[in-house]
Amino acid sequence: MRSDTMKQLAILFYSTFLFSCNQNAQTQKDNMPKSDKKNYATELIDNGFLKYADSSKVDSLKAQLTNSFDIYDEENFKIAHIDAEELAEFSFDFFLPNLEKILAKRNIKLVAQKLNDKDNSYDALINGDTFQLYTQHDLDNNTFWDTAPRNFFKKVNEILKSENSDEQFYLLYGGNDLHTLLLTDKQFSIISDYYKHNDKERPYKP
Repeated sequence: MRSDTMKQLAILFYSTFLFSCNQNAQTQKDNMPKSDKKNYATELIDNGFLKYADSSKVDSLKAQLTNSFDIYDEENFKIAHIDAEELAEFSFDFFLPNLEKILAKRNIKLVAQKLNDKDNSYDALINGDTFQLYTQHDLDNNTFWDTAPRNFFKKVNEILKSENSDEQFYLLYGGNDLHTLLLTDKQFSIISDYYKHNDKERPYKP
């Protein structure tokens, strides 16, 4: 009886500790003073974050940024939901329309497709260039959901660089929740600093 009680107490303590850690990580952003949130938002806006947003949406997007640092509205033409599973299965049509809308604002075209229908082929075409989305080794090690998005957006970033764009695609989250953000170096720096205590919310290079 005594042993069981001790075990239950230990489990309860450990569970409480984990919950506390998670709560601390999640609420660090919310505990940030409103003035600091506003300063980050203002800096982001001043550095062209809403440059490509429709004029009719700019005021509401500015308010969202200022009030809650909301960078996730697709009306800003900076973010798109990708889904790593869809990308790794070459289901580019799942997310390409949103990417095309974002890039059309920059007068950049993007065409992507699987190179052929062979099951053992992991090659894709982007704007006519062939590249490998992932390898058999990635598939065997179950890392292809991570590798495929990185390789895809590295290739797209090469296209952006060739077009002298000052923006690059960064990745956000992973798995079925994978998103991409199109940012300048400065915008990436501001967002990364805002989320410096929350790695899960920080965009990362592909």
